[in-house]
Amino acid sequence: MNRRLPRMVLPLFLVLGCAASGASFRPIESIPEGKAVVYIYRPNSLIGGGIRYHVAVGNQRIVYLIRGGYFPYLAEPGETEFWARTEAKETITSDFKAGEVYYLKGTVGIGLAVGRPRFEFVSQEIGAEEVAKCKLLPAAQGNASE
Repeated sequence: MNRRLPRMVLPLFLVLGCAASGASFRPIESIPEGKAVVYIYRPNSLIGGGIRYHVAVGNQRIVYLIRGGYFPYLAEPGETEFWARTEAKETITSDFKAGEVYYLKGTVGIGLAVGRPRFEFVSQEIGAEEVAKCKLLPAAQGNASE
């Protein structure tokens, strides 16, 4: 047996990782009164594919974000800070208006030991096109510690 094979498979797994396998994207048809919708998503990219992270607001986990997945978060109007951590913490803040739709794109940047979470709010055009290719992720459970 070739002993180098396991050493070759591990890096491949870390690059490819797991992809989302839930239901195909479905937009929220009716935004609840007094809420905004934030589609938190991560495009299906091979870059950093094995890196996953929780996205949180305050001390509440929202979703465990993996490549090719999305989650529709119902936000209160006003300023909200999202954050995630692997070896480094990433935060992003936006001011939401009730009845509006927002797209928060998560990606992975280069880190020392593992990839680092990256966030950006993208336009309606870009967000709607990218999230339509994603699969629904389940809501995360529990509290997050900073």
